[in-house]
This record gives sequence, C-alpha cells and structure tokens, in this order.
Amino acid sequence: MEHCKFRYTTVVSDGDSKAYATVKKMKPYGEIEIEKEECINHVAKRLGTALRDLVSNIAKQKITLGGKIKGCLTNEKIKKLTKYFNYAIRNGNTVEEMKRNIYATLRHCISTDQKPQHSSCPVGTTYWCFYQRAVAND
Repeated sequence: MEHCKFRYTTVVSDGDSKAYATVKKMKPYGEIEIEKEECINHVAKRLGTALRDLVSNIAKQKITLGGKIKGCLTNEKIKKLTKYFNYAIRNGNTVEEMKRNIYATLRHCISTDQKPQHSSCPVGTTYWCFYQRAVAND
C-alpha cells in the first residue's frame, strides 16, 4: 500500500482478538497509532453470554433469575435483549444516543401492561417497539 499512500488506521475486531495487539506492537506506520473498534455483533454476543452466565452462577446460589415464571431472565429474553442492544448501538450516531437507546430497550423489556415503560422507545411505525408502532398507527 506504500505506493498508494494509503494507511489503515482503524482495526475492527472482536474483543478477544490477538490481531490488534500484534498489529499495534508492529507499529507499521511508525508513531501513527492504530485504533481498535469493537465489532457490534461480537459485543452483543458477549452480552448474551454474560447474561446466560449470570443466570447460571446465580442459580448455583439457589437464587432464580431464569425460569418460566413472569419476570425471570429467560433465554428468550436474553436473545431479545441482545437483539435490541445490537439495534440500539447501530442506530445511535453518538455515544449519548447509543446510551439512551440501550436504556430504552431495558425499560421496554421490563414494561408490563400495568406499568408500561415505553416513553423512551423510538416513536413511529417502523421501529422495534410494538407499543409505539400501535400508537403511531392509531
């Protein structure tokens, strides 16, 4: 790439990749730092793994987070949280937007008919929140 005057200054990888450490150590462009960006899919996958591990570790202490009763952290809810997390990150243009989106997905997932918590969910007919889609269609 020397003849093109082209440089790769950002590496996209998963969190446990050794490739970034290797490239950083090589210093291919001298003092110009190479930055690392996390792959959103890998971050979301690690979130799901961490939540499943949490349910498993808490269960060993005879405390139930997972299970069939209402309010438990089931595999289905973990998949939904992971999907919403991925969506929240992809659709945030700034760190603040991403943070706001992530909190909106958490509130959405703990919402009930008795205590709806959709005020932070995105409004419109094309978004993931069924409640806000229904309101927009009325």
